[in-house]
Amino acid sequence: LASAWSYAQRTGRTLVIDWRGSCYVGQPFSNAFPVFFEPVEEIAGVPVICDDRLNQLSFPGPFFPPWWNRPSIDCINRPDEQIFRERDELTELFQAGDDNEANTIVCDACLMWRCGEEAERLIFRNIKLRSEIRARIEDLYEQH
Repeated sequence: LASAWSYAQRTGRTLVIDWRGSCYVGQPFSNAFPVFFEPVEEIAGVPVICDDRLNQLSFPGPFFPPWWNRPSIDCINRPDEQIFRERDELTELFQAGDDNEANTIVCDACLMWRCGEEAERLIFRNIKLRSEIRARIEDLYEQH
């Protein structure tokens, strides 16, 4: 998230947090982000879309990494090699100083520790767990 935010901030893009299909949420079209975190409309000046409006959005192509320009049915099963290739392509893009011609950048590979610590801290300062999740964490902490 911090890597994608950094890129959106640097290039003037909107950050869309689309965690649909998460193994942590039972419904495939539910975005996991608002299940766990309070809604946000911007993070340090970067506009954010992270709610169920995602199901009404149509993201414009072309896409980067190029894998996502394939027909949707071809994108259902991504082999591990493809995910690692995307991680490397995204790392290269995010570390370069330039923007990409693609209208939509799909960051669907783990990019942990591929951005500055300040961006990570900024994300942690700007997103908050939902109150009921904070309460469950505090209860668990108190019990154990």
